[in-house]
Formats: sequence, C-alpha cells, structure tokens
Amino acid sequence: MAKKEKQKLTKEERALRRREDAQRVKKEAREHPVLFTVYVVLRVLVLLVLILQLMNGEYYDVFLCSLTLVLFMIPSFVERRLHIDVPNTLEVIILLFIFSAEILGEIQEYYLIFPFWDTMLHTINGFLMAAIGIAMVDILNRSRRFRVRLSPVFVAVVAFCFSMTIGVLWEFFEYGMDYFFQMDMQKDTWVNVVNTVSLNPQGKNSPVHIPIENVAVNGEIWPGYLDIGLHDTMKDLFVNFIGAVVFSVIGMIYIMGRGTGRFAPRFIPRLKENELPAPEKGNKKEERPSLLEPIALEGPESQGGPELQDLYTRDGKFTGETIERDSGGKGEFFTLGVHAYIYDGNGRFLLQKRSENKKFRPGQWEITMGHALAGETAIECLNREIKEELGVQLPMEDYIKVYRWIETGGHSFADVFFVRADLDESALTLQKEEVTGLQWVTKDEVLEFVGKMDYRTESYRAVVSEYIRNCI
Repeated sequence: MAKKEKQKLTKEERALRRREDAQRVKKEAREHPVLFTVYVVLRVLVLLVLILQLMNGEYYDVFLCSLTLVLFMIPSFVERRLHIDVPNTLEVIILLFIFSAEILGEIQEYYLIFPFWDTMLHTINGFLMAAIGIAMVDILNRSRRFRVRLSPVFVAVVAFCFSMTIGVLWEFFEYGMDYFFQMDMQKDTWVNVVNTVSLNPQGKNSPVHIPIENVAVNGEIWPGYLDIGLHDTMKDLFVNFIGAVVFSVIGMIYIMGRGTGRFAPRFIPRLKENELPAPEKGNKKEERPSLLEPIALEGPESQGGPELQDLYTRDGKFTGETIERDSGGKGEFFTLGVHAYIYDGNGRFLLQKRSENKKFRPGQWEITMGHALAGETAIECLNREIKEELGVQLPMEDYIKVYRWIETGGHSFADVFFVRADLDESALTLQKEEVTGLQWVTKDEVLEFVGKMDYRTESYRAVVSEYIRNCI
C-alpha cells in the first residue's frame, strides 16, 4: 500500500513539474520574445531537415541534426544548472552559430558554396570565446559581483588566450576527425608554388621557389599540389585571432570604463547572484573578492592620496563618477555608507565609543559605521571597517542587510546590516584613531539607544527597532 502511495505521489510531483515547466516557458516567451522565437524557429527547421534526411537515408546528416538539437540546449543548461546568466544577444548568436555550422555549413554544403562561410564562423568564434573568457575570470573566481581587481590589460590577455586556446582545440578536433575517420574537415588548398630549402641545388639554407604546373598522382594529372589542410588551419587560426583581439580590446575598454557601456554586457555571461546556492552550514571560508567589478585600480590607501567615493543616482545606480570625501559638490547625486549592528549569541549588542577626533558624534557611543570608498560595495566597505576598527575578519555571508536609509540632507545612502558575531574581546584590536572603547548592551538597552537617535529619521528607527524585536 505504501509503495502505491509513493508511486502516486511521484506521479503528482511529475505532473506538478510539468505544469511548472510550462509556466516557465510561457513566462520566458513573454519576457524574451525575440530569443524564444529564434529558438523555436531554429528547432523546427532542424527537425524538418532531420526528417528529410532520414527519408533520404542520409544517416550521418541525421546524426548532425540530432547533435544540433542537443547543442541548442547548452545555453539553457548553463543558465539553469550552473546559475550563469547568458545575455540574450549572446544566446541568439550562439544558436545561429550552431545552426550555421552544422545545418547550413555541413548538410547544405555552405562551406563549399560560399568560400567565406568557414572564415566568418571562425571569426565569430574568436569574438565570442573572448567574451566568454572575460566572464570566466569572474565565474571561476566564484564571485557574486562584477568588479575589476586585476589590471584590465591582464583580463584582456586572459580572454585572448582563452579564445585562441579554444580555436586551437577545435583545429585539433578537425585534424583528429580527418586522421581517424577519413574526413576532410581541414579543407585542402591547391598550391602552385613551393618555397623550400630541401631542393636547393647547393644545399644551402636558402629557399628556392619552384612553380608547380601539374602533379601526377596514380596516373592522374592534378593542377597543383594539395597542402592537406595547412592553409585552411592557419587561416582559421588567423581569423580567430582577429575576433579574439577585437573583443579583448572591447572588454578591456569596458572594464577601464568601470563597467559602463551597453555593448560589451550583451556578450559577457554573469553569475545569477540571486540563484546561487547558500553557503554550506558551518562553512566560514570568506568569499574571494570578485575580479571584474569596476573599481579604481589603485585605491587611496596605496596612493596616499585623498579618499574617493563613488557617486550614485537617487535610485542607487552608479554614475561612473567619483568625488573626494567631505569635499561637497555632490549636486543631485549620493554617496554610499554602511551601518552595522553587531550582536552575539546571548542577544547582546556591541557599541563602540568614537574617538574625540571624529567630526560626527565625537566621544559618543555608536554602532559600527563607515563610508564606502570608490569601487567598494556596501558589504566590502563594512568588512573593511570592522577589520580596521576591531581587528577581526567576519564571514561576509553572515551580513544581513535590512534597510537602506536615504539621508537627503547630506545626499548619502546608508545600508543597514545586522551580523551575529561571538567575539572574544581579548582578541580584538581597536583602531585608536577611530574607536576608544567597547561595551556590550542588552536587547532592551539597544532598543532604547535606537529610540533616542533623534539625528536619524523616524523610519530608520522604526525599521531597526522592529528587526531587533522580531528577529534577534
């Protein structure tokens, strides 16, 4: 009986999954009509070709059609299984590339009808692989943001090398198919002149130029010498080189422009931050910093210059501009800051006494606060402030953002975080220029403390107090 109930439950789950899949397909069709249309049209065309070739007994072409249908599923697999967002433009080009290479190129013989067909595809391949190479720097670093911590030139070189490596591997594949399966993927070229030192009559290391009018093979006269794929291979690698260089330069300019621009992002996949699996319980390893998120290559700490802050629009979009801290002149734009409420397993909250040298509330008890430097995200800023002021490194995944306070008078945002940390006070190292003392207070005491923050808005106090009452 239990076995039947289990089978019935499984059927219900399958039916529910089918309904969810159908709803997801409808949603994707509404949100991305061009991509959905291209995908459906190409699949229908491939299926028609498959049926036609099956009726004609062309089973190798049937295999190519089946392979094409499988390859069409790769972008969706990458997005759903690997949580990588493939931009619509890139996905459409990938689908058209697969169709052009397998169906048009191989089955419809476009490689023979149009001499430029293979050249065009290899150029596009070099271009796209460079875009994916730039994304790989970030994805393989397991980052959830998009920032530049490596030199843009270095990232461009990595992207170029990745693209050329893929091109070389493809030529290896073509050679293997030709050698082991007697195919002709590396198309031969007629050669009418040979430059060689082997036929130098004096035996010197100086090439002689020998024209070839004809070659007799098995009694058949050929109009020249067949190079057995050499020219085709080198041409493919050269046009791959051109495509790789073009997008590597585009990507470098995009990174140097601090992530602004609309063209490059259409080709660069990114991790879906909201779909990434949660860190394993008990795993306290710090997430590695992202490599591709736009920041200044040399921060104020390394230069010894003035501290710079990024400028944002009121709705939180980065403008690409920076400003010296406390210099004024923000105009209609805003800067970013952070607030942190640190508490322990006993529900106590940590307050720190600000230095007498501070401009804001000197010598007063406060929470942990800070201003984001140019290129920093709120979490990175908070992580740096806690490490500098308290001498402790907290796992970044433990930070919980609960609110963004918009301080219109000072034209600044303050992202408010809560973080649980069972700290050993004897192990803390205070930054005396910022903090002169620490104290732990109870939940009721911190609620009273927040309630007296008349220098912050009523909405700020209400949100923070409600979170403390209900979540701590």
